[in-house]
Amino acid sequence: MKRLLPLLAALLLPVSCTELLEPETPEMFSVSNTRALDEHHQVIYELNLYNFTAEGTLQAAKARLQELRTLGIDIVWLMPIQTRSKQGKIGALGSPYALHDYTEVNPDHGELPDLQAFVDEAHHLGMEVWMDWVPNHTGLDHVWVSQHPEYYKQSNGKIVHPNNYGDVYQLDYGNAGLCQAMTDAIIYWVEKAGIDGFRFDYISSPAIPASFWQSALPDIRAAAPDKHIRMLAEGDLIDRKDLYDVGFDYDYAWGFHDNVAQKVGATDNASLLRAYCRSLVNNPNYDKMDRMVYLTNHDDGNDGKNYFSDFGSNVPLMTVLEFTLYGMPLLYNGQEIGYRPVQDYFNRSVINWNNGNAQLRNTIATLVALRHRQPALGGGPKGVRPSVTFLEAANTSVFAYLKQTADNTVLVVLNLSSTAVTTALSGIPAGRYSRVLDSRTITEGPLSVAVSLRADTQFDLPAKGYCVYVMQ
Repeated sequence: MKRLLPLLAALLLPVSCTELLEPETPEMFSVSNTRALDEHHQVIYELNLYNFTAEGTLQAAKARLQELRTLGIDIVWLMPIQTRSKQGKIGALGSPYALHDYTEVNPDHGELPDLQAFVDEAHHLGMEVWMDWVPNHTGLDHVWVSQHPEYYKQSNGKIVHPNNYGDVYQLDYGNAGLCQAMTDAIIYWVEKAGIDGFRFDYISSPAIPASFWQSALPDIRAAAPDKHIRMLAEGDLIDRKDLYDVGFDYDYAWGFHDNVAQKVGATDNASLLRAYCRSLVNNPNYDKMDRMVYLTNHDDGNDGKNYFSDFGSNVPLMTVLEFTLYGMPLLYNGQEIGYRPVQDYFNRSVINWNNGNAQLRNTIATLVALRHRQPALGGGPKGVRPSVTFLEAANTSVFAYLKQTADNTVLVVLNLSSTAVTTALSGIPAGRYSRVLDSRTITEGPLSVAVSLRADTQFDLPAKGYCVYVMQ
């Protein structure tokens, strides 16, 4: 009760975001161990084994899977766990995208039985495990370089480096043997470890024809006929329209991170962000598939920067945007606690799990639970994807929108300004709501407050403040 009293006092002040119903009492609510309504409401977590635990092993990560399940993670995406090439390596570890052997577990992480145990535990907890896959190139000392040099593109008798990447060699998909060997290597992990899906690196490579995926993806799925092996393409398929119908379940909303960072970094006027988000959700080129959105992933850090460098004080409210606007949200290795230090993947930089941020930790836990529970916060293709209505605000710094299905309405209100604002919003459905996320109180924990919204309701938001409402 002592913890709740300051919250009650704060919520009853005149600066409250809305006019409260009387005499409603704020209620703490649980956000732990929630389950997604369906596959369109899932949350994916990218896990870098080297930094996730001090040991850097599958066994140590397995012991912490319950923490991810408590948060509500549905899918664990393992960054490449295979042996890394030593020749031409970058940093102390080399690149996880320059592999030595597609079918060998990196001994730093463990052995095949450790992966099998990791997957079994994830399945026991109700989570899927997806593997990262690098189809375009291998490391310089990959076993195929000596065993099957015909698998590689060559020029004047020398194997080609793609994009001038000096630590990898370009594979040749004009070689039928390579196509079969690559498919077999992917299937190996489905059969040996029960892998549930794959994130395919650099899917937009012009060196990999659509015909490969048209053949390989059905064969991979046939290896596990009792489930749907899901495929995530690293790339924006509008850049490779020939890949749109080959069988991928998701692509990247590739411009989301960069565009959002630019829009909120350029000005606190919400019009730029609104225009980009409207173009994102209304683009007909993606009617047939779902997409992944992210504020950060493994590529952050390799240039000495990360999402805090990109978004600064906007990180919390842009996290709300990531989870409520569109697609399937990604969390990356420590993002769930608001971990600030830069991580690169060429060197170990183990996460200090005591070095987090209560506001972001509680905001993300609440957002995961809301995505699981609210039909209007799902993703999916057109026909499944909830509608988005962007609202005009009297104050130009406020960005607001409605997410709706036939029987569920969620209102999101974000203040891009570095000062407090008061504003009305046009187009709000009047009625009774629960305010389920409030930047002013979330540091103390998830809190639900019954409120009444009218067409003329004035919203009082602190600097960089945010609120989420669910219509009752």
